[in-house]
This record gives sequence, C-alpha cells and structure tokens, in this order.
Amino acid sequence: MNFSSDEKRINDTFAEINLGELKKNYNIIKKRAGKRNKNGVKICSIVKANAYGHGMNEIAKALAGYGTEYLGTADYSESMILRKYLNNFSLNIPILCLGLLTENRKFFNDIAEGNIDVTIADYKIALYLNNFAKSRNKKINIQLQIDSGINRIGFGFKDGYEAIKKLTGLENLKIKGIYSHYATSEKPRNSYALRQLNDFKSFVREVENNLVKIELKHISNSGGILNYNDPFFNMARPGISLYGYYPDRKKSTEDIGLTPVMTFKSKVSFIKDLDKNQSISYGRKYFTKRRTKIASIPAGYGDGYPRLLTNKSKVQINGKFYNTVGTVCMDWIMADIGNNSGVNINDEVILFGKDYPADRLSDITGTIPYEITCNISSRVQRVYVSR
Repeated sequence: MNFSSDEKRINDTFAEINLGELKKNYNIIKKRAGKRNKNGVKICSIVKANAYGHGMNEIAKALAGYGTEYLGTADYSESMILRKYLNNFSLNIPILCLGLLTENRKFFNDIAEGNIDVTIADYKIALYLNNFAKSRNKKINIQLQIDSGINRIGFGFKDGYEAIKKLTGLENLKIKGIYSHYATSEKPRNSYALRQLNDFKSFVREVENNLVKIELKHISNSGGILNYNDPFFNMARPGISLYGYYPDRKKSTEDIGLTPVMTFKSKVSFIKDLDKNQSISYGRKYFTKRRTKIASIPAGYGDGYPRLLTNKSKVQINGKFYNTVGTVCMDWIMADIGNNSGVNINDEVILFGKDYPADRLSDITGTIPYEITCNISSRVQRVYVSR
C-alpha cells in the first residue's frame, strides 16, 4: 500500500481512494466501449464534481497515465483548475468542458491557451469566441451539443443543422466533435433511449453527408456504454462507472466487474456502556434494547454521511457489521457493538466500501450512489493508495 501523504498525518476520518481499482475499472470500460467498434473507441473520462467526490486532480492525473484520450469537466472553473494542475506534470491531455460559455467572455483567454474543447450550444456565443480567437491568431476546438431528447441544453435537430451550416464558415473555430446525452441510458432496451440513439445517429449522418465531417461522435455515458454501444460512435464518456458503480444497479442486466474506488473510513473513538432503555443522540430516536456497548465514531453529516441514515445503516469493524443507532450528528455516528464484540478504541471503521458499497446507502436514503460519493465533504481527507 502506497500512501500519497505521510501516514501520521492521515485524519481519523478519511476517504481511501484506490487507484488500482480505478485502473481496473477504466480498462474494463475501455474494452466494453470498444467491443463493437473495430477501430476502438476513445474515452473521455468524466472528472467533474471533484471526480464524483474522489478528488479531481489526482484522479485525472491517474487516468491520463492509464491512457484516457480526454477528460471531461462540468464548467470552466473546473477546467482551469485541472489544466493548471496537469501542466505541473507536462500532461497536455485535452479537456472537454461540458458547460457553457456566456456573453461576458469570461474564460476566453484561458480557453485559447489551455487545450480545452469548448461545448457550443448557441451560435451567438460561437461567433463571440471566433472573433476573440481571430484577434489572438488562435484556432479553438469546439464540440457541438445536440439535444436529442433530454431537454436540458443543446441545439435541437433543426436549429442545430442550421447552426452547423453557419459554424463551418467561422475560420478560427474547428468543429472537433458532436455529442448528445441520454435521458434513460440506465434502462436496457428502453424505447426512449433507442429513439434518441437512432435520431442522433441520423442527424450526424445528415450533417456529415451535407455539411462537414466530424472527428469525434459520442452519446454514451456509463449507461450507454453498458446498454447502447453502437459502432457508429467513436468516443464514450464514462462517469460513475469509473468509480465502481452502475448507473442503476437494479436495472443493470450484466455485472461487468466494476468495483468501488472509494472506501470511506473512520475509527472507534469512544466506547460507552449503557443499560437497557437508554436513549442515544439528538431527539431520543433510539433506545437500547438491552445492556450493551455503544461505539462513537467521528464522522457525520458534516463529512457527507447522510442524516437520513439515522437508525438504518451499518458500519464494518474488524470484518463484522454493526447497526448504527441514534440520530446521525454533524460530527458523530454511534454503533451498537454488543457486550462481547472485542471492538476496541482506535479500531478501523468502514462506513462504505467494497463490502458495503455506497449504493447500499443510496438505496436506504432514496437517492443514487453518485450523490453519496459526491457529497463526501471537503473536510474529509482523500488518501490515494495503489495495490
């Protein structure tokens, strides 16, 4: 095990990020995405939202080493932070920003210097960007976002075709790619997803037959890679699958071997003996059923451990699972360890990980594993290991 920081400086509560598992997941996804394409498929690894809570900079650096062709961010603030960090290691891997530029021209200069592909969903913004690039004698790569049915952002098919016709005349912008986004990719054989796939493919063919050839064509996120691989497309954008989770475990028809990258860890900090019928934590929402020992663990909703898990989750100590009891506090959770557990102060506690994954917690709270990992707060130290 190799820690990226001094082990003596590791906090009591931390997120262990296993880069070995990340590499394994990446290779599985790369193989899966290119399964039906004889020329293979490029990967745009999505590292937005602090790499789904795993730490954007370190995850991106690792993925660059594994061979990802692109990195995907949500906005230009993320893009600039990531570009600056990667420059420290002479990693000039292109970044695709999935967010939008605005009329105030913020970030234009950084984009012109930073090997960043710009998402375009508005011709007027493209015109501003082209004029700026022309004034700096630069050529900027753009990727066109087409709304094939998620109804969020992007050109509609009719408007998109007309916009592309005009965009081909902007000499300082290069149309590098075109992409869309599924609304229901986590559902296999879903009629709406199939309609999006076929409509977008038909649209791209029309554009390439009549207007311009486009190097990168992509629609698949993690669900698309699992359920809707189509050899027409030559790039894919995995997100949650890189980090070891399926978009919807209940709907997935196939286990391709993904494993969680993050293990959320803490320790036993205090053990208290309590008699039967003693209340625990705020609101007195739990009473002991017998004389027992209660372990207090320094993690709570301030660290991203949801309060909705009150009296509903488990923790793992020395390979055994124990029920959490009492209201989840900002800084503490408690577990009933019984009288003869052998648990001691300073024993390691796993809040979620390989044996008790984040999707178990998301099932309890009625959300998705994305939200569980993304919500691990900034005060939680990330510790990177390789094994």
